[in-house]
Amino acid sequence: MRPLFRFLPYALVALLALGTLNASPAYAQTLTLTTPYPSLEVEPGENVSLDLDVSGSPAGQVELDVDAPKGWKTTLRGGGYVVSSVHAGKAEVTLDVAVPAEAKGTHKVTVTAERAGGERARLPLTLTVRGTGAQAAVGLEAEFAKLTGKASDTFSYTVTLRNDAPKTTTFALAVQGPSGWNVSANPSSQQRATTVKVDGGSTATINVSADPPDDVAAGAYPIRLGVTGGGRQAAAELTAEVTGTVELELSTPEDRLNASGSTGQRTRVPLVLTNKGTTPLAGVTLSASPPSGWEVTFEPKTVDVAPQQQARVTAVIAPSDDAVTGDYMVTLTAEKDGQRSEADIRYTVETSRWWGLAGVLVIMAVAGGLWWVFRTFGRR
Repeated sequence: MRPLFRFLPYALVALLALGTLNASPAYAQTLTLTTPYPSLEVEPGENVSLDLDVSGSPAGQVELDVDAPKGWKTTLRGGGYVVSSVHAGKAEVTLDVAVPAEAKGTHKVTVTAERAGGERARLPLTLTVRGTGAQAAVGLEAEFAKLTGKASDTFSYTVTLRNDAPKTTTFALAVQGPSGWNVSANPSSQQRATTVKVDGGSTATINVSADPPDDVAAGAYPIRLGVTGGGRQAAAELTAEVTGTVELELSTPEDRLNASGSTGQRTRVPLVLTNKGTTPLAGVTLSASPPSGWEVTFEPKTVDVAPQQQARVTAVIAPSDDAVTGDYMVTLTAEKDGQRSEADIRYTVETSRWWGLAGVLVIMAVAGGLWWVFRTFGRR
């Protein structure tokens, strides 16, 4: 029996060596798939990105697959590309998940990693949908949604953008205004930017500017600010109330500010009344400041003028009977609601043709009288 016990230690060493050889391959071949945040709360319509770590020993190609609920869209990205496998060693992959807008409750998304030989690793993810929809996660609120001003004014609005989502989101800004208006929307921190980054649970200030055209008519005009980002969107309705402007101009058709006539005559002077404002002018009255004894009337006596339009008026000027030849100033005035415009007409009183004829007759009478005197008394 003693010789048998002599070989027993050698047999034990051999058995231990065989056990180590059999266990070695199982210990060396490992595949793991992990993420720091396997359970998330998300909003309906939100886009979620999760960082995944794939580790394998020995290094080799690992195929990746995602199992998601129906209607959920998933994408694996790595190195800036859409991927379906990685080479591990160790690799980092981003999983993008688009949550449907109508999603509710708790949902499972499973990522599977598999390599040649059938070795697999599974990573279950839990996404719990909170809130009532994408619209609840972003909001716009104007400090003053309606502003009033003239056509020459710039309408400036201050709007607060609220990001109720838990993560930072970049929002694109879009603003729409009436035809012919110059409208813009920019973050208060960067006047030329058309996007704004807002931290989760924070706000940003948006400045909206609207310039109406010069010939805009009085009235209320809608302006719409919209933001989109992270699968969410919101809009704010703004109003610009343009008050009418009045600008009256009285002139002549060819800007000729002179007229002429003789005593005993009535001279008709055509006038043009222009409404350069944005408010209709009804019942514009006309008046005159002529020299003493003169008479000035208008046809018609009052006139209506639409915005950016003209109306024709005639002034009838009659000098006094005792007016002597020369130049006189006649001031014509158009007035409505405190707005007035004047035109100074230089009126030249000419010698009447009857006076010329009378002068000729006098000369002829004098000449005839002289002829008779010389004829009668010249022979003596």
